This record gives sequence, structure tokens and C-alpha cells, in this order.
Amino acid sequence: MTVGEQIRRIGFRRWYERQLIESHAYLVTAFLALIVLLAGIEGLSLVRRSPLFYAGLTVVAAAAGVLTYVAWRRFSVLLARAERFAGAASCPRCGAWGEFEVLAEERSDAHDPPEAGRPHWLRVRCRGCGCDWRIG
Repeated sequence: MTVGEQIRRIGFRRWYERQLIESHAYLVTAFLALIVLLAGIEGLSLVRRSPLFYAGLTVVAAAAGVLTYVAWRRFSVLLARAERFAGAASCPRCGAWGEFEVLAEERSDAHDPPEAGRPHWLRVRCRGCGCDWRIG
């Protein structure tokens, strides 16, 4: 489901709230994965263990490092898009915030990863005064 469809279905305010919750869940994931990464690095300095132990610990630390990067990237993109849309969600004519219907959005498909930050813009119309403007 695209961002425009989500906003049409649940409204901008709820979409914005969910974006903030989802982005901060990625932040917590990145933080926890960073702790695992650092614990794995620290574990490599333990007293002599088997090579299999070190290999397993290295794999766990590497996986935690990748998860940290991916989660941080998704947090950054989701939060930036939500804030960019929220900053322009006020009607230029009447000042109503988040009270609009989506008319069009940047072309994207379901295969675009969240890191792409798509859509970068939405074309919306105020429900109160009928003013059209572009968000993003």
C-alpha cells in the first residue's frame, strides 16, 4: 500500500503518528543491535576459546552491525519523510493542519525500499477551503 493510499484510508494525523512510532521502533532496534555488536567485539578478547566460538561470535557481531546500519537508515528516512510532510501539512489559505485529501503522489511501486523515502511529494486538497498545494 502506498503512502497516499494509507493517508486516504486512515487520515494524515494517524499516518503521521504511525510513522513516528515505526521510525522510533527502528531506532530502538538499531540501539539494541549496536549493544550486541559491541558485546560481540568485547567477547573476541576473552581468554582462549575454540576457533568455532570465535567464528560464531564474529558472525553474530557482523550480523548485528548490518542490522544496526539498516535499522538506523530506515529510522532516518522514515522520520525525515514524516517531518517533511508534517512541516507542509498546513493549508496555505485557512491554516488547517492535516485536514486534506490526497489527489496525487510521486510515482512509486510496492518494490521501492523504505530507504528510497518515496513518495517525495504529495498533491493534496484542503477539506475545509478546497485549496490545492504540494507537500514535500
